[in-house]
Amino acid sequence: MIRDVAQIGLVEAIEQVRAELVDAVAAGRGADIQFPVGQVTLQFQVGLTRSDDTDGKLKLWILELGSAEKYAEQSVQTISVVLEPPVDAQGRPITVSAESADLPG
Repeated sequence: MIRDVAQIGLVEAIEQVRAELVDAVAAGRGADIQFPVGQVTLQFQVGLTRSDDTDGKLKLWILELGSAEKYAEQSVQTISVVLEPPVDAQGRPITVSAESADLPG
């Protein structure tokens, strides 16, 4: 089992995307132009490892760019995670904004 590459879990990666979307919404709040956020598709190359403890659970690790060659070819998989359009805590679609003094038209 290879342990010399940074092991970023799928949960961490999706949480980072969530945090970036939250930051984008906050940065654009009150802006003149709003962008509704649609479906988000994430694609990862992952390695599969088994935990060393007694439960023996399998874990997906997102591989760093260029690290896939450190794994045997058959142990690297590409997965796509499709996230439906994000909503706020009340279930309303979120928008990301950009401020502009020059409105179209």
